[in-house]
Amino acid sequence: MKSYAVIGTGAVGGYYGGRLANRGKTVHFLARSDYNHIKETGLRVDSPLGNFHLKDVSVSPSPEETPRADVLLIALKTTGNHSLKKLISPMVREKTAILILQNGLGIEEEVQAWFPENPVLGGMCFICSRKGGPGHVIHQDYGKITIGCLKEEHKNLVEEIALDMNESEIPATIVDDLPEARWRKLLWNIPYNGLSVQLGCSTDRIMKTHPSRQMVERIMYEVLDGAKACGITIEREAVDNMMAFTDKMAPYEPSMKLDYDFNRPMELEYIYRKPLDAALKNGCEMKSIWMLYKHLQFLEALKDSEE
Repeated sequence: MKSYAVIGTGAVGGYYGGRLANRGKTVHFLARSDYNHIKETGLRVDSPLGNFHLKDVSVSPSPEETPRADVLLIALKTTGNHSLKKLISPMVREKTAILILQNGLGIEEEVQAWFPENPVLGGMCFICSRKGGPGHVIHQDYGKITIGCLKEEHKNLVEEIALDMNESEIPATIVDDLPEARWRKLLWNIPYNGLSVQLGCSTDRIMKTHPSRQMVERIMYEVLDGAKACGITIEREAVDNMMAFTDKMAPYEPSMKLDYDFNRPMELEYIYRKPLDAALKNGCEMKSIWMLYKHLQFLEALKDSEE
């Protein structure tokens, strides 16, 4: 059994870290803004799988004060990645594994360049959750995670982490091809995050309206084309499967829509720009995705100018 340190105790980190801790795993939480609340009242998770309240939580306000852990779970938004290296450096020691629970493309490669001797893993989280307040996570639907590694030599480590998660009511599967898994996750993230902002609605409304379903489908096929240009073949049926997955999902406002609604920066760099650049570098121009990206940039710039 590994020990874990959660970097970013929000909707994702609070949920997965909370599940691990609730099942007796050793988990330390780095929570800067929520530190005092969690220290005093604990961490609460409301879930259709059963609510739980961790009253005695190992929580720290800074990386220097966070106890040593075998695995760092990086659950911060990618909008803060400009300071991520500085943030986690005090916590990275010899053999510390770094598991990235972020959305987008190219993140693991960046972190591996910072810490070339450490195991760097990627986790794709298929979950509907949000923060209900300080130290409070509201889990709405799903929750499975797929985990892969950049280097074959770390596959045993991935298996150990997946075992800990499965023992903690987190359905975890292992993938052999991490870049492919990242593109598969983009198949959902690129259309639904952006369209929820652009159209101003939740996933259920997008899926109930024919024109917006057509937009989703067109964008998803472009993601497949971009992945193929990068040497990754994803079966065409994946589009139908992902849309069926979303049809069954509880009404959900993706994280990008919540960020936009609450005047927070949107995760455009890793979810849009990096996949667009990777595909274009290999001769594939994802035109509909480029237009969506530019519209999101415009909306963000417009909000910035109004402040």
